[in-house]
Amino acid sequence: MITIETERLILRPQTITDFDVWYPMYADPQIFHVTNSPGFTPEEGWNRILRNIGHWSTFGFGIFSIFQKTDGIFLGETGLANFHRGIDAGFDNCAEASWVISRAAQSRGIAKEAAEAAHQWYVDSFAPSRTVCLIVKHHPASIHVAEYLGYRIYDEYLYKGAECFKLECLWEK
Repeated sequence: MITIETERLILRPQTITDFDVWYPMYADPQIFHVTNSPGFTPEEGWNRILRNIGHWSTFGFGIFSIFQKTDGIFLGETGLANFHRGIDAGFDNCAEASWVISRAAQSRGIAKEAAEAAHQWYVDSFAPSRTVCLIVKHHPASIHVAEYLGYRIYDEYLYKGAECFKLECLWEK
């Protein structure tokens, strides 16, 4: 299993054993306050984590669980995936970056540190020319993380009723 270590974190592909620590993050409506989502039901959460696990066996990349190195506490998830949102071919044919950090771990630089490590692994492993991400317009913290990673806004999109920015990062080969 792939494992990435940073100064403070351990990232590894998600497994079904993560569900018990992962699901409370996705059930927390405060995590999704910018999209007006009430959080996931247990069934929606189960299906989401199974999707994330399946990415690894299908594509060789996917979403990592993030753990604190000192004590193994779950902090969130990050990675790149092929979500096939149906936005457009230019977007859907690229790996899409994602990060979700538990409330207890926010405002500590965890998203930047973890997403940067996941991106470095992905770029080193797959040499993409471009990756994308979709961020709700009114989520400045996530936009800040994306810009830190090198993403730039190139368009807007209404996704499931939420006004979003489409962002891209171009990678040199």
